[in-house]
Amino acid sequence: MASIKGNIILNGINTVTGIIFPMITFPYAARVLLPEGIGTINFFSSIINYIVLLTNLGIPLYAVKEVAKFQNDKILRDKNTVEIIILSTILCLFGYIIVWVLAELVPDIHKQSTLFFVLSLTIIFNTIGVNWFYQGVEDFKFITIRSIVIRTIGALCLFLFVKTSSDLLIYGLITVGSTVGNNFINFIHLKKYIDWKVIKYHDLQILRHVNPAFHIFILNLITSLYIHLNSIMLGFMQGDEEVGYFTAGTRITHIGLALISSIGIVLLPRGTNLLQNGDLKGFESIISKSVRLTIALSFPMIMGLMILGTPVTLVFCGPNYADSIPILYLNAPVILFISLTNVMGIQVLYPKNKVNLVILSVTGGAIGNIILNIILIPAYGATGAAISTLFAEFSVLLFQIILGNSYYPFKWKAVFPSRYIIATIVMGIVILPIHYIVRDFILQLLIGIPFGVLIYGVCLLFFKDDIMGEIQKIFIKKH
Repeated sequence: MASIKGNIILNGINTVTGIIFPMITFPYAARVLLPEGIGTINFFSSIINYIVLLTNLGIPLYAVKEVAKFQNDKILRDKNTVEIIILSTILCLFGYIIVWVLAELVPDIHKQSTLFFVLSLTIIFNTIGVNWFYQGVEDFKFITIRSIVIRTIGALCLFLFVKTSSDLLIYGLITVGSTVGNNFINFIHLKKYIDWKVIKYHDLQILRHVNPAFHIFILNLITSLYIHLNSIMLGFMQGDEEVGYFTAGTRITHIGLALISSIGIVLLPRGTNLLQNGDLKGFESIISKSVRLTIALSFPMIMGLMILGTPVTLVFCGPNYADSIPILYLNAPVILFISLTNVMGIQVLYPKNKVNLVILSVTGGAIGNIILNIILIPAYGATGAAISTLFAEFSVLLFQIILGNSYYPFKWKAVFPSRYIIATIVMGIVILPIHYIVRDFILQLLIGIPFGVLIYGVCLLFFKDDIMGEIQKIFIKKH
């Protein structure tokens, strides 16, 4: 079994490259395709993501847990894997029936049905991708190398073939190819682990996975109500341009969120395996570290975005996206809310078979989000959707703290030390003058970001923070 440190480093590299490539490609795409083009892509993608949600039936998260449980039993692991793949394929066929019906009957989709069908390739690639298997067996080396290669090819294709705002179809192909197209490689690589010839197909029990996976589907469905539904409601109520502003504002915060969420991808299979083997102390240890690391990363990211939000938006998206700036400010705190709910819900409550508590908390947030969207979007457009999202994510976090408090293997005081707050405040005080002294937006970022990281790190070293100590040990070992 690979080390947690090694997996976190590998998945961190994968996530960082996943952050860097959008930072390089999205500014170019935003300028070429303009808010309306970006809005159209995101509008269609949001609909496709709902279909992916239906066809997945909660399988990806459920399957990670199932594969992780049987890491040491190859026969059961392979049997479960094949059963889940067959179930996913059957569901995929139903997904394409929905795609065809929507393309024929919905006028807004029918007029650009070719683009819609291109984006729908995400459905089949998600089905055959079996990312959940590689996460379950903790093969993060393969995931990382494959992702970097495909993202590089995708970025090159974007710069070579997307030249004008009329190149939406090409951009759609590249988007699908660079995000989920590499899942075809996943399926081929699966033969390294599974010998399809020795599988006893007559013993397979495909339907037994439907009920437990369905619980995760309910969770994912409700969660999506205040993620993808924001863009869909904006598209129908305000038009593609407002969707473009909302997409730009939220895309930037999701970059930071992706880095923190990558920790959970590593720790879910390991935590599940520890619980399966009865190692409660080991489980408590990795969860406590996960919460502290989440808090340590979230605070400075939020502070940095609140201070440098204007140059970040205008440099990475362009002057046409000035209306996205308030959306970025409103979404910055969401980094902390979502990161903590990921730890408490997915890393703690789900492995402990308390997924119903997670569903209840997410339901409360989703209901509030929909109601606020109906009230705020007609009056405030994308900004109204951002306010709804902020409220929804805070509500989910609050509900999880109240409902699941007795199941968390840590004390809040132990994982929420004041040094992170102090270090963040010091960092903010130091970089705030840069915003006023330096007038060039690019220079503000080139000076503010590395300087902020340096100040924050020095503060944590001064407080002898154990997380910084671990990072320092890794750095010293490599040099």
